[in-house]
Amino acid sequence: MAKDRKANQKRLLIRCALWFLAVLIVFSIAYFIPKVSGALKATYVARYDNVFVSDKVEVYLVRSETVNYAERSGTPEYLMEEGVHARSTSEVMKVGRRAYTADSPGILSYSVDGYETYFIWDNIQNITHKEVEDMDLDPKDTKKEEVRRGDPLFKIVDEKEWYMIYWLSPEDAKHYTEGAFVDVILEEEIEIKARIVNIYAQNKENMIVLKTYDFYPDLAKGRTVNAEVVAVDETGLQVKQSSIVTVDGNPGVYVKQINGDYKFVRVKILTLVGENAIVASDTFNEMQGELMEQVKTIKLYDEVLKNGKSMSKGGEDVGKDS
Repeated sequence: MAKDRKANQKRLLIRCALWFLAVLIVFSIAYFIPKVSGALKATYVARYDNVFVSDKVEVYLVRSETVNYAERSGTPEYLMEEGVHARSTSEVMKVGRRAYTADSPGILSYSVDGYETYFIWDNIQNITHKEVEDMDLDPKDTKKEEVRRGDPLFKIVDEKEWYMIYWLSPEDAKHYTEGAFVDVILEEEIEIKARIVNIYAQNKENMIVLKTYDFYPDLAKGRTVNAEVVAVDETGLQVKQSSIVTVDGNPGVYVKQINGDYKFVRVKILTLVGENAIVASDTFNEMQGELMEQVKTIKLYDEVLKNGKSMSKGGEDVGKDS
């Protein structure tokens, strides 16, 4: 009888232990698995943000300019005013009986700095920050009461297209992309649009090369100008770069739906800043052949999957408006 009682107690203890272990396993599954799954499916809400990045720099003007020199000594007679637009073959001045004309159309200037053949497009890759810092770039007035043979008389500057160069640290230059457009504010008042045509790595700096067709009234005067270059000024929805994946060649993010599923939604990246990206909201336009089509994209307060790579490569495109 005693042995049977002990055996029954032992079986009861084993059953209780197994029951407790089963409860513990169920509790662990209920408590820990959702946390792991939730970590893989962590999301956040897309919100509007504005990114503004500008650099205050000293830009060097690179332009096409032709200097005319005196062929003989004599007393000059100036026929045109500084800064006017001279036509090709316009008579600019005389020295004695010798008349000097503009070889090509452009802005007339009676000042030179001696580096007119250095700051040109064909030489731009050879221009270094260290070298230009040691140059005397103050413009010298060419107007005199008497000129000698070989003296510079005037120059004609082509204002149709011209360039600006300046140097930034590699960290600051990350905001610049070749082919992108930037706003340049010269002398705190004149705003022009320019395109980034080249970014050259030089020593521990990057030389930024901007090209513009905009008019600048003081283009022909000096060589350097104080400027503020607005590299980034974008407003859109902020998403994490880790959310962005490529499906069928298109960048996009996964957006959580009402039923808990995730749908791949295409995005248009406006700019990258740190670990985040600013993307267009609601819709964006893109060319399809010769037609411009509108593409639906993410909206304010969409719930975006943090780790886009955690989803399979499939994804459902939200499509285009017809």
